[in-house]
Amino acid sequence: MLAMIGLLGIGLTGVFLTGGNVQIAANANIRNQALYVAEAGLERACDVLNGPAQADFPAMLGGAGHMAHPADEIPNSLDAKGQPVGRGAIMRDAAGVPLYQVSYPTSVSRTEPIPGENPNGAPNTFMGSYTVYVRNDTAECRMGKYVSDGPDVSGNQMVVVRSEGTGFDNKTAVVLEVVMGPKGGGMTSTSGAGGVNQVLCNSGKNACDDNNSVINNVVVN
Repeated sequence: MLAMIGLLGIGLTGVFLTGGNVQIAANANIRNQALYVAEAGLERACDVLNGPAQADFPAMLGGAGHMAHPADEIPNSLDAKGQPVGRGAIMRDAAGVPLYQVSYPTSVSRTEPIPGENPNGAPNTFMGSYTVYVRNDTAECRMGKYVSDGPDVSGNQMVVVRSEGTGFDNKTAVVLEVVMGPKGGGMTSTSGAGGVNQVLCNSGKNACDDNNSVINNVVVN
């Protein structure tokens, strides 16, 4: 009898540990997908800033010409630490479409478990969705330039792009913030983002491709 009870306990422990490992793996998978979705949002922001048309900074940041969006959080003050209050304005692509809760497709259609809700799997067409905010860089916000930037106001043409990626479970979220500027949009025709000479690139895997550093200026929450 004692042997049977011992074997039963070992079996139950094995079942518990196996189920826990499956749930941990599922959580890690969804979190990674949310990260990929957030990165896709940054790529969209890159396309906007590096597009053929010159960026209209006041309209982008929430100033003159800005198309308001209900989710806008345009900063107009600083907190006690000197940081802008508000995530920023919802970024729009070249066609004026807001980058708000944009669905990002998966590479293949498959069924994946949702821990705690549907461990047997749920079909998901999309990997998740992303929302992209943009605000002026902290240095210019501290100068009172919350919605103005660009050559007309002697701005540095640098903005903070915030991409929020949400997994397909609508719970798991990853936030990426990157400082960006338009390619070739500095103070001279040969300068890069924010007036930094293109030969003085930030370090990173893609060091000499403006707005494409995978190491510097990236914050993961």
